[in-house]
Amino acid sequence: MIYDRSGSSHALAKPGDIDWESAYEGVTWFHTTGITPAISESAMELSLESVREAKKRGVIVSCDLNYRKNLWKYGKGAPEVMRELAKYVDVAIANEEDVQKSLEITADVSVESGELDREKYRALGNKVLAVYPNMKMIAITLRESRSADSNGWAGCLNDGDKFYESKRYEITDIIDRVGGGDSFAGGLIYGLNTYASKQQALDFAVAASCLKHSVPGDYHRVGVKDVETLMGGDGSGRVQR
Repeated sequence: MIYDRSGSSHALAKPGDIDWESAYEGVTWFHTTGITPAISESAMELSLESVREAKKRGVIVSCDLNYRKNLWKYGKGAPEVMRELAKYVDVAIANEEDVQKSLEITADVSVESGELDREKYRALGNKVLAVYPNMKMIAITLRESRSADSNGWAGCLNDGDKFYESKRYEITDIIDRVGGGDSFAGGLIYGLNTYASKQQALDFAVAASCLKHSVPGDYHRVGVKDVETLMGGDGSGRVQR
């Protein structure tokens, strides 16, 4: 994969560039990712400033840990930065590699060996929540990657009191995996702000990201109604007239 963010306004942005009082006016939720602080040292410093300023104002912070080894080139490693940023996160979103490479928290999980052991993901989530007591929950995607076009797909959510598991989807003839994680994150944020239960929020996120595998490019063009249809158990694909 080619990254072309060098020299972009985002890569050059630095602490003090943003008027947080105005930026956070009327805001209740702020989302960031592990990609932004990996772009440049100034972007890293601005990322830390952004979550600190959000917490000062009572804004909920979510973070997709998104470990990208090819971006961490300016002298700091992902754990050095992300372990500090995670102190300000309410809702963490990740896969097992993100947790291990960004936070250096490990569990005996393997993505290469058939069906995933969900109890190990419960243990992984418990470890993260124990290290970060201010974190309210962590959602982890569960991908069984058997080939480029055949994956098992599910997710789990741990809030320290309860471990939620989604249904598992068998995805075949994948069109494009790019954007699947972002669709999960966006779906989870939407679900947590829309539905009455965390189980529903998780189910919506997994269904949304499942459908993204059928859409080329990184933009998800499927609407809420279609996601809810799949979430409700209808995977027939019949045209609705």
